[in-house]
Amino acid sequence: MDNPMTNSASRRDFFKQMVLGGTGLYLSPLLFQGCDDEDLGRPPFGVWEDMIKKLEQSPDHLIGRRNTLIASKDPKAMTDFVRESFQVLPNQRDFLRQLAHETLYGTDMALRCGLATPREKAEILKDMLVEAGFEAKVVLEHTNISLDGAKDIVFKKHIPDFDPPISERQMHKWNKALGASETNGSFEVIPDLKKRSEVLANDLLEKIDEKYIREASVNQGFHKNGVPSVILYENGGEKYAHVFDPAVPFGQLHPTNQEKRFSDATALKKPKDNDITIALSCRNAMDKWNETELVSGTWKLSQLLGNQLQVLFLNNMAFEDQATKSISQVCNFTPCLALQDINKDTTYLEERSFLGEPINLEGEKVLDRYNPTVLPKEELAGAIDNIHSLEGKVVPQAFPKVRLELEPMDAEGNIIGGLSTANFEVADNGQSPMVWMQQNSISPKILLLYDTSMSMPTEYRGEGIKTFLRNTESDVKEAYPTAQLLLQETGSNIYTSLLSAKQLDVDLILYATDGHNNDEYDPSYRSIYDAGPPAILLNVFAVDTFYKRLRENMDFVEIQADDQERTITKIKEFVGQLHFPTYVLTYNSFDEGKDHEVVVKVKDTVHRIRLTYHFPENDNVLGNRMIGLYLTISSNGMQPIKRTLAGYELHKDNYMSPIRPDRKMIDEVHEMLLGGAVMAFEREAPTLSLQLTEYLKTLMSNKAWFEAYQDNDLGRAVEELQKGGLSYPALLLTMMQPLNDQVTDKAITYPSGFRSCLIKLTPGYYNKESKTSFDYLPTSEYLSATRDSKGGFAETLKKTAQLAILEGHVFEDSALDLLKGKPLLLNKDRGLDERFTTKALGEDYGYFSKFVFGGSELKFFDTSLQTKSFWKINPVNGELYGILPNQTGGGTRTTYEQLMELDSVIQGYKEVLSGMNVGLAVTGLGGLPLGIVATYSLTLVKLYALASQALILMNTTGMDEDITLALQALACDIYKEVLYDSFYAVGSAASTIENLIGAVGGNFSFFKC
Repeated sequence: MDNPMTNSASRRDFFKQMVLGGTGLYLSPLLFQGCDDEDLGRPPFGVWEDMIKKLEQSPDHLIGRRNTLIASKDPKAMTDFVRESFQVLPNQRDFLRQLAHETLYGTDMALRCGLATPREKAEILKDMLVEAGFEAKVVLEHTNISLDGAKDIVFKKHIPDFDPPISERQMHKWNKALGASETNGSFEVIPDLKKRSEVLANDLLEKIDEKYIREASVNQGFHKNGVPSVILYENGGEKYAHVFDPAVPFGQLHPTNQEKRFSDATALKKPKDNDITIALSCRNAMDKWNETELVSGTWKLSQLLGNQLQVLFLNNMAFEDQATKSISQVCNFTPCLALQDINKDTTYLEERSFLGEPINLEGEKVLDRYNPTVLPKEELAGAIDNIHSLEGKVVPQAFPKVRLELEPMDAEGNIIGGLSTANFEVADNGQSPMVWMQQNSISPKILLLYDTSMSMPTEYRGEGIKTFLRNTESDVKEAYPTAQLLLQETGSNIYTSLLSAKQLDVDLILYATDGHNNDEYDPSYRSIYDAGPPAILLNVFAVDTFYKRLRENMDFVEIQADDQERTITKIKEFVGQLHFPTYVLTYNSFDEGKDHEVVVKVKDTVHRIRLTYHFPENDNVLGNRMIGLYLTISSNGMQPIKRTLAGYELHKDNYMSPIRPDRKMIDEVHEMLLGGAVMAFEREAPTLSLQLTEYLKTLMSNKAWFEAYQDNDLGRAVEELQKGGLSYPALLLTMMQPLNDQVTDKAITYPSGFRSCLIKLTPGYYNKESKTSFDYLPTSEYLSATRDSKGGFAETLKKTAQLAILEGHVFEDSALDLLKGKPLLLNKDRGLDERFTTKALGEDYGYFSKFVFGGSELKFFDTSLQTKSFWKINPVNGELYGILPNQTGGGTRTTYEQLMELDSVIQGYKEVLSGMNVGLAVTGLGGLPLGIVATYSLTLVKLYALASQALILMNTTGMDEDITLALQALACDIYKEVLYDSFYAVGSAASTIENLIGAVGGNFSFFKC
């Protein structure tokens, strides 16, 4: 057997191997066993399985070593492992005064990251012994260890290094099995990390007056008579297992405990396990001040830690449709929050994953909005035979939405109702869009707008307007039983509100207003005002003072509405004079700037019509589209964290520079719906070997469908794919690393909260910029405990500055880059500087006043005002965040690739994402998260039934070529996801994560992409 690798060069080679067949790993010489003569099976999964076995033997793979040692039933080896492999976590304020019972991360998280309080170390050993069949308990040993002696233990690195037992021969065998190219992967260490982070921190520290630093008072102590240890019983005898001081051998108590005194420990106090609620929500063009929840879920923090949460907008297409239909045909989405825990079964994940209702681009619930009643099958054929003519109208709305109004009639001119979507064929410039039927009988949709200002009479505010709505709806339904009345509040912006309403899928607009108006009429919108549904303005005071000004710009029907009963009668009379369409179909189109010809045909008949349209050439045609998407994280005792995923940024809207909804916002929302996001949660980052093991295990979840695809068994491949799987963006390997030099002989820096992040993918659809963004969420609460109880603020600032350097190294847009070389000023030192007054800053004053100048945090901003990015420092513990202008803490990377409207869904995404740092799974394409497969399948059945289409289940007849290409794209994505990610390290060790790329992504002889 060859010697395990011992130097950085050989480790580097191993990382390349991992990229060739899996990911990179460090394997430890701990329990190395040769397997060079074993058959690795079909690549790449056999190689990856072999790599996982090696990774679990690495000294820093604490969970793997724990399991191996329990199986060995060797109490000495177990004790040595716990005593020597975990870093002792002190309390920042009192050091180890409470070591007898204090917990911080809990035993499960301590095994992930290697950081544990003394009590947690003892509990880990006790649990191992009990699981191995021994009787054991935690005791509190009475020692005479000095405070300085305890500091010598705490301020010394104990976490083992990543060092897998990989021989040169083994690495060569992996290479050979994969047929991997030697050029696979890349390796890069951030140069001068420690020096650069300290330069950044010192530069900021020099600008902070000590009066602004509010460090917590420190009173270090050590409870020498409460040192957690373990007693086990074997063969009727009592044995000691001391785990605090690494110098104490197994079987002995601490040498300062001459009298062998100890007491039983009290019950373990579990770490606080708060409920964490995460919600997805949206805002709409007509009502930007109100937010609508799309989906939310609540988890215990312990259920999230060590795991990922996928934030998806599923495209509501079965796999076969994703393989054959175009991106422009994706017209509605199902929002979901799917928990991923590789150690839990499907039932567990289903109970902790949440699926919202399918929505369209307006945020409307599709299953609520579309509810046509179709004729019984035995009557349908006769109804179609009676069709004598077909008339219709096409109404282009906010791109890409198109509305079709159809009227099939018999020989006497009577409308034939009750047909389904399946009875019509629609072609738009030769393409077949995904068509949705809103109605197939006369069902007027009436929108009631009402001004919410306090100048309105009580009859048209609060409960008054709801009563008016109910009474109006009741009267209208006497003539049209299926009519719908929708209520929408507005402000005193009549022209803007009416303009938006004119672009909606409604047949009539009622607008209750006193005529008070604070916006202006724009004549460039006259065509939209004229083309939209008719509007009736309800003059609630029946006075002409303000209405006459409105009539100077617009023609409209007016009803004196001071008497509600009389008003409802007049509305009913007006409704009776209108002509309403019978069939209303909508779909998403393409080629915004081109002329379109729509051909509508009744299937199995000669009846067809040709209609032409051109989308409005005005970027402010918004309808009531979603203008913003938001993610909110909340918990007891924690300030809610809100992130704008796309579109309208509420935090930037203020009275000095109000923001109006615009085309850019709705385009950004649409692109976000076509993308996706992933959240990750840790106490502290896991050890490298564990992180890589978990990454490889997510890749292994592709084995069943991938090997069926290799066997050319498409049906089985699709069937296996639809069972769901796991995913893990390789970017997490880079960004969720522990700090470099986290422990020194003078200090230890660690998160007192929990680390969390958000990776977001936004593919370009309206432009050629596809973006991957990363955001460190402000939940970590890093702090430092120091040997001399001084300088914790500065130490934390220096250590967390490493994350800022990492952001700048990985992303082209980061706070480090934006603030480089800028003249910085601390917000507390702004004083009366005239450069930063309301007058000087103008419309930017609202932003700086809210986010930079105020608050308790120390913030350094650019006095030249070239960027709105700033450094934010916690005045108590010194934790540093680089904040971007959008208020996120991270960075963005841009790829100049674009989804093309007419590309097939999976192929189109493949081309875009091949140049990005995340895979198809982030968007929900191909395989689904395990926790939502069952529920989402039911949603698909409902949607396909609503569209009068059969949900294809493993029927690939006539689609073999498209299915094959789609499966190939997914297979290639397994590798490209890693090949195009960067495994940058925080630190200078040559064994950097990126070197693992060689075994998980790139060029392989066994499979060509």
